[in-house]
Amino acid sequence: MKKFFAKIRQFIFTLRIEREIYRKIAPQVLQETDHGYPFRSKDQLAEAHIRAGLDAQLNLDTIEMTAAKMPAAYGEAFRYIAYRDLNARMKMYIELAEERVYPKECDPHFVATAA
Repeated sequence: MKKFFAKIRQFIFTLRIEREIYRKIAPQVLQETDHGYPFRSKDQLAEAHIRAGLDAQLNLDTIEMTAAKMPAAYGEAFRYIAYRDLNARMKMYIELAEERVYPKECDPHFVATAA
């Protein structure tokens, strides 16, 4: 039963991510519409994702530094819960990313031999 609900969660997650990519981010990068993102081109999108990655690392460092100032047992428990939750969400992103990677080799059965 857990596996069934995990698949449903992953399906909804994928749907949400792809909807945002195709219906909001792509049209904004193509300058067809403005959905309020802090970028208007591919280059600005690349800068935004680099900045967001740096912010994510800073947030992880902040969790560590702040938890280190907590009472020891509380800080350990806090870190465990925080990283458990973050890793569960990251796993969803990793699974989607791995599905969207182009294959390294092409199955010859799918190659057209005549036009």
